[in-house]
Amino acid sequence: MAGLLASLEPWDVTIIGGGILGTSLSYWLANQYEGRIAVIEKEQQVAVHTSKRNTGVIHRPFYLDPVNRRVFARASQAAYGMWKSYAKERGLPWSPVTTFEVATREADVKRVEKYYHWGLENGMGEDELELLTAEEVRKLEPHVKSHGAIWSKTDTSVDYPSFTRALQADAEREGVRFIFGFEVKAIGVAKDLLEIQSKNGGEAIRTRFLVNCAGGNSMRIAHMLGLGREYADLNFRGEYWEVGQQWAYLASRNIYTVAQHPELPFLDPHWICRADGRREIGPNAVPVAGPYTYTGFFKNPIQALEKILEPPMMNKIALLYNKDFLTLAGEEWKSSIFKSEMARRAQEFIPELKLDYLVRPGIAGVRAQIIDRNGTFIKEAIEIKGPLSYHITNYNSPGATGSPAYAAWLVEKLGSLGYLDLRRRSSAISKAPWDYDSITSMVSDSPRILA
Repeated sequence: MAGLLASLEPWDVTIIGGGILGTSLSYWLANQYEGRIAVIEKEQQVAVHTSKRNTGVIHRPFYLDPVNRRVFARASQAAYGMWKSYAKERGLPWSPVTTFEVATREADVKRVEKYYHWGLENGMGEDELELLTAEEVRKLEPHVKSHGAIWSKTDTSVDYPSFTRALQADAEREGVRFIFGFEVKAIGVAKDLLEIQSKNGGEAIRTRFLVNCAGGNSMRIAHMLGLGREYADLNFRGEYWEVGQQWAYLASRNIYTVAQHPELPFLDPHWICRADGRREIGPNAVPVAGPYTYTGFFKNPIQALEKILEPPMMNKIALLYNKDFLTLAGEEWKSSIFKSEMARRAQEFIPELKLDYLVRPGIAGVRAQIIDRNGTFIKEAIEIKGPLSYHITNYNSPGATGSPAYAAWLVEKLGSLGYLDLRRRSSAISKAPWDYDSITSMVSDSPRILA
């Protein structure tokens, strides 16, 4: 199929990655512009990796710094109403279980107070947030131990793969072509076109413009075009354990804890209420050798060595001088090897939880985290301009939450920068579920853009 499609005239825009961001982007591109648009995806369907293997929560932006994480905060705020109306219109799972972010230490109380003000500054209503004392937490969740909490009353559990498949269908109705089973091997520049080679062989896909939304592979794709060489990515697997249904009474809401090391990609375990009613404890953040390493630490020793030696090496060498990172990485590995360690960490906020309550492994997902030359973890999304291409990398949590708003804003920006050599539609070719202009106006600031 890929060879047949490649033999036709070049695509106007090709998106690499059929996750929730790439699929959202394809929908908005086709809704706003006339042209031949394709999404290429290595798997046989959309939303197989990070878009599926996450907490399944639509996060409200109370915990996002309105200055340092402004783009994600605004996209998350805009997307909440989008997802809510979309779920109702499409009959998709929507479970408003709400979230407590609890202070497990006395010093964390000031943090949750700051979250309250951040939430309001990011556009949440006063009726959506409430600061709780330890006694008030106990009254609402008798089995949760804390020094207080912030209650986000509109956090919602959903099924992101269902959302992504529905968006795929909408995009296809707008004329987008999804090409599955196409794993990118190399990208070459040929005059005014890019040629994308597949690992499976066959003809290359030619495109006039490329948008890289490849998630865990996004930095590798950028490196193929010589871009983002000052950055390296590290992969961290988050593992969950499913709690037996007979112990679901321990909490009826999502229970998060204030991160002890917010500058590092290590979070304390959460209690998650899934949209289907299951309860899970997790995740940890286990360093692994690849973006799809869902079990073990590497497929083979060669893969691990290749990851260590993958350029740029100086970023990783700089990280070796971070004693906090090394210590915490060891603790995360321990929580992966020993279920008892995961249970112990969860007992800090749900003391009645016992080891036997963790009945089976739950979802495991891998996040690619970008580090700079100083070994510093970058928090915001990074957008890189390249030859006939634009690359979105480090698009992490709460990426799924904000994806439809972020994608609309990205389409608007690409158009304003002159990257889309396409004719703008005079009107949407079908009834859109959302209003493009109001969404893009809500997400108005730019993340870090590299020339």
